[in-house]
Amino acid sequence: MPTSAQEMQLMATKFEDFVREVEAEAHAEGPQAVAELAALRAHFAMAQEIRELRKAHHLTQKQLAAVSGVDQAEISRIERGQTNATSSTLAALLAPLGARLGVVSDDARGLAGIP
Repeated sequence: MPTSAQEMQLMATKFEDFVREVEAEAHAEGPQAVAELAALRAHFAMAQEIRELRKAHHLTQKQLAAVSGVDQAEISRIERGQTNATSSTLAALLAPLGARLGVVSDDARGLAGIP
C-alpha cells in the first residue's frame, strides 16, 4: 500500500490514465462499446450508492441482511459490483434504507455529457 501522498497521487494519475485509455478504446470501437462502458459505469455507481446509503444509516452488511432478508454475502457482492442483482433484490435492500429503485435522467444526476 502507498504510504505517502505522492505515491497516492501517482496511483490516482495512473488510474485516471487507464480510464482515459478505456474510454478512447470504447469510442474507437463504436456505439455498442460506448453503451457497454456506460452500463458498466452505471453498475458500479449503483453499487457505490448502495454501500454509501447503508453506511449513512450506520448499518453493517449483516444488519442490513437481517432487516432486508437479503443474504449478507449477496450484499457484499452487490456492493463490490460483482453481481447483477435483480430489481426485487435491490428493492428489498433499499426499503429499509428509505430508498427505492427509479430511473433518473443523466441531467438530473449531473452526468450530462459523460458518454
